[in-house]
Amino acid sequence: MNKILIKNGKVLLLKNEDIVIENKDILIENGKIVKIERNIQDNADKVIDAQNHIVMPGLINTHAHIPMSIFRETTEGCKLYEWLNDKIWPIEDKLTREDIYWASMLSYIEMISTGTTCVNDQYFMPEQIREAAVNTGVRAVITRPIVDMGGDLQTRINEFRELYESRDENNDLITYSVAPHSLYTCSDKALEACTSLAKEYNLPIHVHFLESIDEIEDIKNKHGRPAIQVLRDYFKDVHTILAHCVKLTDEDIEVLKTMDCGIAHNPISNLRLGCKIADTTKYLKQGLNVALGTDGQGSGSNMDMFEAMRVACLAQGGIHENEERITAKDAVKMATINGAKLLQLDNKIGSIEVGKDADIILVNIEEKLDNITMLPNLNKIANLVYNTSGRSVDTTIVKGNILMENRQIKNVDVNEVIMKCNKILERHLS
Repeated sequence: MNKILIKNGKVLLLKNEDIVIENKDILIENGKIVKIERNIQDNADKVIDAQNHIVMPGLINTHAHIPMSIFRETTEGCKLYEWLNDKIWPIEDKLTREDIYWASMLSYIEMISTGTTCVNDQYFMPEQIREAAVNTGVRAVITRPIVDMGGDLQTRINEFRELYESRDENNDLITYSVAPHSLYTCSDKALEACTSLAKEYNLPIHVHFLESIDEIEDIKNKHGRPAIQVLRDYFKDVHTILAHCVKLTDEDIEVLKTMDCGIAHNPISNLRLGCKIADTTKYLKQGLNVALGTDGQGSGSNMDMFEAMRVACLAQGGIHENEERITAKDAVKMATINGAKLLQLDNKIGSIEVGKDADIILVNIEEKLDNITMLPNLNKIANLVYNTSGRSVDTTIVKGNILMENRQIKNVDVNEVIMKCNKILERHLS
């Protein structure tokens, strides 16, 4: 489908660093946005009537563990390390490549159906995660996490090289990062190797950083110096995606301001695991780039980025009493353009602009019972953040390819995916 015309929509635009909504039409040609104007009259292969919809950039999930759909709600009552050691790692050791594929398919369906068009993943057996991404049509940043707790560093490095060198260079929906799992699971030798890989392939680093209070001492004991020093020693010359950053001190922030880095904030996962919450209000005021993620569904519950936006805003009220804090517009930026910048994809996605790829979603705001929580709609942007769920998304487009229309997922047998995932659980949890 070469030309798609989206008409009569309320289009969410980024103008002079502000978020605004304007009545516009959008013309898409060969996957690119070519016009954003009122009353476009061009002929098109398909016309989408976006009346009673907000047309906005596809949401960008900057930190996830895609196959963890099958671990949804396993974290109840657990602390982070207890959950990993007792609930997650024992089952992960038994997962097959087929398990990873179907669990990934379930997550991609969840993403598409809730308005996420791009995700930054960190999980093992990445070839199957990549295959599922290609088959569903989503945009994804893929990696093979590197750890050396078992003395298998070279094996993990070789696995990453095999993944990257087997890429389809013609598919620009799939990009890559180098992912040391964390500073507490990687030795100095492993971190040095990751930096070398990132520089060799010109890729960003994606690492968990200061998610919980236990990490502070664990990293210091492992490396003989504070976490921020370790981070700076190895990644000061590499673009770095920092997942979590719950426990940053003012001194840490000053160091991060000198680095090429940004933060993937995962508010729901952090609260579910009792890690407290990152002070994103402070981080943004200090000039750090803060984006949003869901983490895996085991700790983050779901991949609904509208829920992540809502909780990100609400949680700051628990830190800043009677103080200025992030707004709904900030949250929308965190889920769109800030995420694109963090993943170094802002030349392609993150905002609706002429020349960018058409990663676009349509959010239903019709005055009807299903939308009763947003009526009357006095502030459309605030309503997007506080009163909208991903189930209000009825159309999802990635690079001009319609992945969902009128709440119907295209080209994927949803029931088959659900059945396959249920069988995985029967096998591993019985």
